[in-house]
Amino acid sequence: MHNAITIIRDEHRSIASVLKGLLDHIARVRAGTEEADFALFAAMFDYIEAVPEKVHHPKENEYLFRLLRQRDPEAATILDVLEAQHEEGGELLEALRRKLGAWRDGGSFEAFDQALSAYAEFTWDHMGKEENLVIPRAEKSLTADDWQVIDTAFAANRGSAW
Repeated sequence: MHNAITIIRDEHRSIASVLKGLLDHIARVRAGTEEADFALFAAMFDYIEAVPEKVHHPKENEYLFRLLRQRDPEAATILDVLEAQHEEGGELLEALRRKLGAWRDGGSFEAFDQALSAYAEFTWDHMGKEENLVIPRAEKSLTADDWQVIDTAFAANRGSAW
């Protein structure tokens, strides 16, 4: 297995853990067993913005997806969907931040709760497509030189401060 695949899967697990933490906390708030920790929500959103949105997705687009498009033109359809989802994910995160602020300021808990659940489902679906559709195609189509470039790009993620 290529180092980049391991890193991508590790990053997906980290993203999934943050989402699970968000959903677990909101479930406890909904059940009345905890007070909302708005700083915790904000910190978790900061992580999502700093890692998936600014590091992980750009590298997928620039390295993995770009090279896969060159080697496997039939992958273009799923890659188009995933790249559009990278853009949409940032927009959904910004909308979540706005709903969190509105809820904190006396607005609708339900609107935030529903948006958070929808965001988590969107993200899990997205990561599933990458792992189940793109990675297997990449393993079949990319050359050793391609993987060298991709592995080097993703290895830099290991040295990041996050």
